[in-house]
Amino acid sequence: MGDKTHDYENHAGDYSELGMEGTQYLAFRDIPTLIQDHAGSIKSVLDYGCGAGRSTRFLKRLGFDAVGVDVSQEMLEQARSQDGSGEYHLVPSGQLPFEDAEFDLVFSSFVFLEISRIEEIESVLREMKRVLRKDGTVIFVTASMEASHGDWVSLSYAFPENDKPLRSGETVKLLIRGIDVVLYDYYWTDADYTGAAERAGLTVAQIHKPLGSPDDSIEWRDETTMSPLAIHVLKN
Repeated sequence: MGDKTHDYENHAGDYSELGMEGTQYLAFRDIPTLIQDHAGSIKSVLDYGCGAGRSTRFLKRLGFDAVGVDVSQEMLEQARSQDGSGEYHLVPSGQLPFEDAEFDLVFSSFVFLEISRIEEIESVLREMKRVLRKDGTVIFVTASMEASHGDWVSLSYAFPENDKPLRSGETVKLLIRGIDVVLYDYYWTDADYTGAAERAGLTVAQIHKPLGSPDDSIEWRDETTMSPLAIHVLKN
């Protein structure tokens, strides 16, 4: 998967402990509503880039038949240890061991920001489209274009390397507070993602940027006025 920016071999255990608290809560809070609004009645879900299985378990709790795939054996071992009855597959980037039109929904969280080339993002989206049924939906969560400018509950972008105007494909350094893991993500704009989706044959239905609410019972920082996340909803 392009350059290796996330050290999963050493941090798989940390990721498995990472819950849906703080800033990450915003990545999942609105997913049930987005599914209801755009996907309607669905059953089968593919979780592309499931990591340690947090998102797959979330989808299963929503009542879906969810299958997880990932490029990291270490992360999948964590996923299987926490979900013994779950179905998880090791896959190369952009290659899926499934028939055409097998899933109602493809979900993906924090995957595309790890890919260094827009052509590879397009290739992954094309493979997602292949396994999606007609009228199916892709929902993916990624960093917003504003992510590096905010003061967030669970993420810190306060590194001198980020003090410059970002261009598509450049790396952004960040720290996950709490587990103290430093990552390097790739910066892509909404237009980059939209272009890749359209070239892959998918239609952009919505780009949702979730904001923190007083109802969330979290002491938000900048999350109430700007979003560190962008949730893209695509239709087949």
